Amino acid sequence: MDDLIAAMASVTGASGDPEVLGGDRGDVVVVRVGDVVAKAHPADTDVEALGQRLEIAAAHPELLLPPLRPLQFVDDRPVTVWPYGTPVSQADPDAAPWEESAQLLAELHAVPVRGPVAGSPERIVRAIRALPPELPHADVVLRAFEVLPPLDTSPRRALIHGDWHLGQLVHRGAWRLIDVDDLGVGDPVWDLARPAALFAAGVLPGDLWARFLNAYREAGGVALPTSEWEALNIPAQAYVVQMTARALVTGLQAVEPLVEACRRIFATHEHGDRG
Repeated sequence: MDDLIAAMASVTGASGDPEVLGGDRGDVVVVRVGDVVAKAHPADTDVEALGQRLEIAAAHPELLLPPLRPLQFVDDRPVTVWPYGTPVSQADPDAAPWEESAQLLAELHAVPVRGPVAGSPERIVRAIRALPPELPHADVVLRAFEVLPPLDTSPRRALIHGDWHLGQLVHRGAWRLIDVDDLGVGDPVWDLARPAALFAAGVLPGDLWARFLNAYREAGGVALPTSEWEALNIPAQAYVVQMTARALVTGLQAVEPLVEACRRIFATHEHGDRG
């Protein structure tokens, strides 16, 4: 790991001691040197798709933090290089840039559609595959996942972030979206589904959800052509399942309300199947 960090620091072209950001993230390593950040992606990353995503970010610096360099390689791993931006503070959710992020998403969804397939539904599947079935409450999560209908069957397509939450936002002169790993073509409702899931699980207060949703609509967002929950219900349930699986594995998130939400998902679909 030390050799990888040193090599990534060299790729940044910046001077100073490298700092690993984000803690242990498995097969992803993020290193900051001065005002530059390098991100080592998994070895099995689709390099062609990642290259397309970098091109999109470079073409839309008003929405996405643009890369500083073309795709690099360190020890056969693809590495992307970015300017450092200040992340959203987790200390005061009320002060988070809900309106600004909603406007960025609405504008992103209006960009002409191009790029690889967005990674949203596949992220849910990966989280379930990575969940050890012997963990406490894993059975609840797996049952909730099993009763979900097929994901992303909507024909609607836009350019979407694919993994949006407040951690995917930094400030560098203005707020910008970061982390293009799942950027691509998909149903725009997926970019609203994670905060919707947190609201439905009782984790995100209703006033913050309303601020975000109203700002998205006021900015012309196209993700909700019908009533909001008609479009959001299944993607939000899928994200509840994903977040619960990850919370069980990492222990980094309060899991009780998420597990309870999974129980409601299973009960709802089971009742519907019987009806």
